[in-house]
Amino acid sequence: MPKTPRPWIVTRHDPIEKLEDNLWAVQGDVPGIPFKRRMFIIKRSDGTLTFFGMAIPLEDELLAEIRAWGRPSILVVTHDQHMIDARAFAEKLGLKVYGPKPCEAKMRARVELAGVLEDVPADPNVQIMAVAGAKTGEPAVIVRSDGGRRVSLLVSDVLQNNPKDSLGLLPRLMGFGGGPKIVPVFKMMFLKDKGALKRQLAEWAELPGLARLVPCHGDGVTSGVAEALKAAAAAI
Repeated sequence: MPKTPRPWIVTRHDPIEKLEDNLWAVQGDVPGIPFKRRMFIIKRSDGTLTFFGMAIPLEDELLAEIRAWGRPSILVVTHDQHMIDARAFAEKLGLKVYGPKPCEAKMRARVELAGVLEDVPADPNVQIMAVAGAKTGEPAVIVRSDGGRRVSLLVSDVLQNNPKDSLGLLPRLMGFGGGPKIVPVFKMMFLKDKGALKRQLAEWAELPGLARLVPCHGDGVTSGVAEALKAAAAAI
């Protein structure tokens, strides 16, 4: 029998991080797992909002603040294993849901999809792309702020930066601590082309105006971002 969809449940999370004039984020706990997750909220050029990463249910007062900032429109789910609260979140905010083509069938079994990543409406300040060499086709997002002078790189599982004291024992033993880095599980289970990923990391390191790297799992990086990307590439 199909699994009963998870209802809207607000779990512990941190305050909203207002990173740029068009980029907010929220970090919270993964239900049932000693691990952190992050949801990004990107304000598009037309004033609508795109949510990216792992959907995190929020209190009504925070949803009101978000709606006052922009009109919720799109949820980009990074892959089928990041769908814990995706359905409830999309239904609560009336969002169109998009995800990577390789995960389309699994995602459609759990949520109504408006399309795949290539179908997301284009925006001059928001560039969504598949991570090179990743089996799931998981996306990364480049957000341009301050008239394009500042660039934020948002990633899903490909790069993580988890403080060891934020993890349970098993994730620490599995090498999820530290970073920013490509964790061993990703290399073993989700990476099919090391060379392609190395080239993409090198390209990201050369982005003009690169100001921050922010993962779905772990701390953001705002100093030495290019060097961090090059180091991760060298360690593949």
